[in-house]
Amino acid sequence: MNQPKFSKLTRVYLDRFFKDKNLPYEQWDFIIDGVNHSVNNYYVIDSILKAEPESQRLIADALFELEDADQDVNAFLKNLALQRYSQE
Repeated sequence: MNQPKFSKLTRVYLDRFFKDKNLPYEQWDFIIDGVNHSVNNYYVIDSILKAEPESQRLIADALFELEDADQDVNAFLKNLALQRYSQE
């Protein structure tokens, strides 16, 4: 399998997914270890689109499953943000 082409397809899927979803803006505040972190869903989406191909593939798979189950995408994005700041 041609890995770069597969990576491009994943990126195209993610771009299309977020454009079609047209998610409403949400901002979340987390306090982790006494430090306040404020992040919004547009920042998380941008971070996904800049992520390594392997990470993009995992996220694309999860988004596909969420969409298929008619689940809240913003809740998933919030969870990604929380995980990121919890690992710092």
